[in-house]
Amino acid sequence: MHDDRDDGYCSFCWGWIVLAILALAGCQEERKETPTKGHVTVIASESVSPLIKAEKLKFEELYPDVHVTLEVAHAREAIARLFNDTIKVIVSSRSLNAEERQVAQKGALQFSEFRMAIDAIAIIVNNSNSATRLRTTELDSIFTGRVERWPGSGRASKGSPIELCLPSRNSGTYEVFASKILNGEDVAKPEAVTATSPEMMQFVSSHPAAIGMIGLNWLDSNETRVKVLELSDPFAPDSLGSRGKYFKPIQAYVYQGYYPLTRDIDIYSKADLYSVGIGFVSFITSAPGQKIVLNSGLVPATMPVRLVQLTREGEKQ
Repeated sequence: MHDDRDDGYCSFCWGWIVLAILALAGCQEERKETPTKGHVTVIASESVSPLIKAEKLKFEELYPDVHVTLEVAHAREAIARLFNDTIKVIVSSRSLNAEERQVAQKGALQFSEFRMAIDAIAIIVNNSNSATRLRTTELDSIFTGRVERWPGSGRASKGSPIELCLPSRNSGTYEVFASKILNGEDVAKPEAVTATSPEMMQFVSSHPAAIGMIGLNWLDSNETRVKVLELSDPFAPDSLGSRGKYFKPIQAYVYQGYYPLTRDIDIYSKADLYSVGIGFVSFITSAPGQKIVLNSGLVPATMPVRLVQLTREGEKQ
């Protein structure tokens, strides 16, 4: 005998099975964004923007379904936008300072931090300037105005007023220089304040008495336009064995800590684990991404560095 209750029971069971299949299909539906598919906007500090552009182009070449929009800003602006949640990934030319970390802690801000490279701030003068080296204490005296004239000879002759050229106070370059060299003192009134590294290079290369500063990424293709000074830190730790010696900001000396004006290049990310943002971060910190760092004149932070034998031309007593 046929039981209508059996029909109802079967219909009920099949209904649940269909719902389960649909739910499973929904779970397995292809995500619209993955670490290798989708779009992300990244803000990079101006001083490392050529490097991040090179990383972007290679990442997009490897993964055709990826598009990275690169914006350029000073470090302080990039960090502010990360904190305000208007951007998910930034590359900063300096690490967060104590005040910013305190703000992040108070606001319970959640983000990841990745060290991607070690950079140096090169001190540059006009090619006609006879100066070749400075102690960090002399650098302090020049930029605070205690020393106002160049010694030496040449077009920037003895007694010529020093023309200070500064980057923006919002830049990572200025903030690192101020914290490591100026020791809390105010900088003297500059002859010029530049918004970009090319502007800095242009001013110093066209003013015989100028002195300025620039990151290695921009120096890499412009070094012949200016003279890069050797620096010595009279307060270097005994363990380094570099006290009293002068060093140029070449990769080996940056890596070994001999050159006194170095900084970390950091990535700060709020991107989730399934986003193209985290895919880009992972690429930059991987071996192929770190090779781009090396070729850009900086020191890779996440891969072993092999030091080649150095001549003593870069190290002078």
